Amino acid sequence: MISNQSKPNLQYAFFCSDFIESKDQVSAVGILDWADVRGTIKSTETIPEKIFPLKMVLGINGPPGTYALKLVISKPSGGVSAAVDLEQFNILPDEYLHRCIANLDMEVSEDGLYQFNVLVNNTSIGIALLPMSFLIEFEG
Repeated sequence: MISNQSKPNLQYAFFCSDFIESKDQVSAVGILDWADVRGTIKSTETIPEKIFPLKMVLGINGPPGTYALKLVISKPSGGVSAAVDLEQFNILPDEYLHRCIANLDMEVSEDGLYQFNVLVNNTSIGIALLPMSFLIEFEG
């Protein structure tokens, strides 16, 4: 990609179950384009928290410099679910891309389309969307 841009931009964003990185290769396991979590419990059991673990992989390029990366996650109803400071990173003169793997424990408080706004130095550089639902059924 182009490394002489005037500001950082989001090259890619995707969700997966696991991301494995070694010296020679990377592997994204269980790419997600939606998360539909379902569980069955006995009526006498405590209802579990509606939390879904996932990884968000971001690729950001831009000119050399130091950057602060943040995610603002919005619920389907429009309210902010969470704001997560991810990391501070440097893009060196001979680099063109920074990859960040965000380990998220998503609280799925309502069903629908969640929006993940990616901010670098408090400026939005893109969004990713993930529909999520969480259903708990009771047996007998």
